[in-house]
Amino acid sequence: MNIFNIVFFKIISVLLSVVVGFFAGRYAKVERDSISSLLFYFISPIVFFSIPAGTNVTVSDIGITIVTFVISSGLCAFAFYFFSRYWQDNTVNILSMSAGTSNCGYFMLPIAAALFDDNILNIYMMAIIGVNVYESSIGYFICAKSTHTSMDSLKRMIKLPTLNAFILGCLFSLAGLNLPDFLDDFTYGMRSAYSVLGMVMVGLGMSGLQKFEIDFNFTSASFLSKFVFFPVAINLFIFFDKFIFGWYNENYYDALQLMSLAPVAANTIVLASIWKFNQEKVAATVLLSSIFALLYIPIMASLLIRDLG
Repeated sequence: MNIFNIVFFKIISVLLSVVVGFFAGRYAKVERDSISSLLFYFISPIVFFSIPAGTNVTVSDIGITIVTFVISSGLCAFAFYFFSRYWQDNTVNILSMSAGTSNCGYFMLPIAAALFDDNILNIYMMAIIGVNVYESSIGYFICAKSTHTSMDSLKRMIKLPTLNAFILGCLFSLAGLNLPDFLDDFTYGMRSAYSVLGMVMVGLGMSGLQKFEIDFNFTSASFLSKFVFFPVAINLFIFFDKFIFGWYNENYYDALQLMSLAPVAANTIVLASIWKFNQEKVAATVLLSSIFALLYIPIMASLLIRDLG
């Protein structure tokens, strides 16, 4: 089965979790806040502790995390400057945060697991940690700054569980410690729950909306950030690394290419709720980008990623 078919059918299975979340919220009255709290405070920290703690972290591994963190932060700064010309309210903060992050975890992790061997999958997971650390630090800071002082925003950022869990996981691995083998099934289950519940949360977010509101300008700006700015930034880094720096090999490039194709981050809905931004148009944008990804990702993955058999 070629890359297009693998990715296409995997995305359908991922989107089915959104459908489950929608019906669970609409007819079983399942609360989105409970799922988001479970993800944010428990499952995500376990996942992002176990990734570095479960491997022998090297300089290259930490390096790719730093690379993606820097790229995400740079995109955030660029988007803030770019979109400030068109918006003067907290729309700029949401768009700037969203520009540097993506749904490379909930949405893309099952696709990465289907395409890559264990080695490249570990590289991919270390790469997306950089994006998640950005989201939990700089991205969170940008959103919080729209309603809080810089110092208060910084204090909130430092307390974020995902950021602290990743740092602890790196220290755990660098100290030469290893997670016991009996935890393998537990950590694997947490990663699966992370992906499934993340997409269920998108459906729950849609189920609670009173109307489906599409803001053409906001959605267009989000699509521009996600499907143009983000891939261009990743490919510029790959170009410079391949011909100038020479830090990484093709395995790293495949992981980065897949990450660059991810749609708008599902967590944008959660942050929009926290900071009292228009949830209807954010949820609509996340859903539309996920539907667009149904064809966009298989086509681009076929063009950019090696067929590893």
